[in-house]
Parts: sequence; structure tokens; C-alpha cells
Amino acid sequence: MKKILLLLTLFVILLKSCAGSESDEGRDVVTFVKLSSSENAVLLGNSVKFSLTDNLNNDVTAEAKFYINGVQIDENTYIPEAIGDYKITATYKEFTSKVLSIKAIALTGVNFVHRIMYEDFTGTWCGNCPIASVRFDNLIKQNDKAVILGIHGPNVGSDPFTSEASQALISELKIGAYPTILLNRTKNWSTANNDFADVSFPISLIKAYSKIGIAITSKLEGNTLSGEYNLAFADNYDNLKLVAYIVEDKITYPQHNYFNGSGGKPILYGGVPIIENYVNHNVLRASLTPIKGENIPNTNSQNNTGYFKNFSYTIPANFNKENVKIIVAVMNAQNEVLNVREAMANTTNALETL
Repeated sequence: MKKILLLLTLFVILLKSCAGSESDEGRDVVTFVKLSSSENAVLLGNSVKFSLTDNLNNDVTAEAKFYINGVQIDENTYIPEAIGDYKITATYKEFTSKVLSIKAIALTGVNFVHRIMYEDFTGTWCGNCPIASVRFDNLIKQNDKAVILGIHGPNVGSDPFTSEASQALISELKIGAYPTILLNRTKNWSTANNDFADVSFPISLIKAYSKIGIAITSKLEGNTLSGEYNLAFADNYDNLKLVAYIVEDKITYPQHNYFNGSGGKPILYGGVPIIENYVNHNVLRASLTPIKGENIPNTNSQNNTGYFKNFSYTIPANFNKENVKIIVAVMNAQNEVLNVREAMANTTNALETL
């Protein structure tokens, strides 16, 4: 009888230990909320949008209340009326966010739209990689001033979308882990915490303006894509480099997926082991410049000067020409991307002045 009671007691203890508790932070109980904004610095007269997520990666914006300098606003958007700093908080049920600061600024001189580069080192074989794409999708929902470059690796044969350019870039940047997310080429955005909803880190890198403008013009005749990229400078710069890539967007291919809710991972894409129609963004196909970039003469990167470069590329028959793009980025001597722009093939666009 004592043995039976002992076994029953152990069984009950085991059940309780397996069931978990409300203190299991990050599992099934909301313990905090995180406030984010679409801009860290906003131009006077422009709107900024706020979002609130809980620690379970749920978007609770629609149920939240937002406050500017302690005063509640009606919606989750706000247009600053004066230059200066603004303190924002949000509440959801019994939870209050940490204070978020934004700055309202006014422009002087010539200015251009600023974007960040989002480099996703990935592979169709890589079950940990879908989170990088989900993060990018969530980023551009809040702020679309980001250009993604999908670099497949690690080598030919391991992935159908590896290329000479992708292998060269992987080697140059010494990429050894997948996924790796580089922002503006110099900042690594770790995926170790499995967080896919909080995009405050890349948003913190998006500036209200840039002093470097980029325009891309291209013409498609048959399989020949030709054109020029045009850079304009509204400040003095030295030792800049230019990189230009050919990418193919919206490539669907079966993708391995480990995000099934086990091992502390969230559930992404329904948790299926293979995502059959996974969409690959801006897959790197070729480089129009040396992989390290080509030098821009200092005489062409001073205030009120410009730099032009022609290009020509033969699109292989197995590419979908309708989804081919050109990506152009300008980097400093430390390989930090200062501005970047993408353009569909066979289009003409002007410098984006503010």
C-alpha cells in the first residue's frame, strides 16, 4: 500500500512539473509589452506610427492606449507640431511599456530619402532561416525604407540559388552561420532570441534623411538589361565605394522550417517542416561591381557633385525577367552602407529629394 501511495505521489508531482506555471515567462502568459515606432527621427509635419507587442510576439496595438508626453492620443499615429523630443508610452490591460523617445526635426539644404540594407544570408536547406524573412516582412509593415538582399549559401550544390556573387560575398564577409542578418553590412541582428515581432533595432538605423541620393535607370531589350545609376551628394564625402547587384525577386521554392513551437521556438508558417511555396526576396544573382565595391573618386563625392556609371547585363534564360531588379548601395571606408535603393528592370526613376 505504501508503495502504491508513493507511486501516486510521484506521478502527481511529475504531472505538475510538466504542466508548467504562469511564471513560465515567454511561454503562454503575458508578462510585459514592448513599444516601437516607425521612425526614431521624424520630419516636422510627417506622421509617425506606434506599435505594441507582448512578450508572446502578439500584436496588441489595436487594444492599446498611446500617450505623448503623458497625454493620450486617439490613435496609434501622431504628427509632431514642433521641433524637439517626444516621450511616448503605451498601456495594454495592466501593463505599461517603457518610455520611448522620438525626435522631430526640420530639414535644411538638399536632402534625400534614406534606406537601410537588410542582408539575409540564408539557404533553402536551413530550417532556422525563415525567421529572417518574417522579420523583414514585419519591418516593412512598420517602415518600408529598407531594401533586402537574399544571399544563398554556403556553396554551389547546397542550395539552388547560390551563385558566384553570393559565394564571393559570403567569403568576403566571413559568414559562417545561417541565418545571418546584417543591417547596413556592419551590424549583426542576432536571431538567437527567436523574436520576430520586435523590429526596433533596424528601425533605429533608418534616418529621417540622407545627404546621398541614388537614381537608377534601366532598359530591357530582349535579355539585355542596360542603363545607369546616378549618385548625388549634398555634403562632402571621401573614400566612398559603390556596389551594384542584380537580384531576382519572388522566387518560390520548398523551404525547410524548424519553427514548430518546440525547443523554445515560435510557430512560423504553421509549423510545417517544409514550406512548399516559400517566397524568397531579392535573391542575389550577380554583381555589377567588384564584390568589395568600386571606389568613387573623391572629386565626385563632394557637396553639389555627382557620379554616373553605365552598366549592361545579360539576363539568363532561367530568370523571370519580370522580377529582376537592380540594387545600388553606397558605403564608406568602414563598409557601412550609407544609403541604398532598388529598382525594377526596365524602369526610370529620379533622385528622391525631400
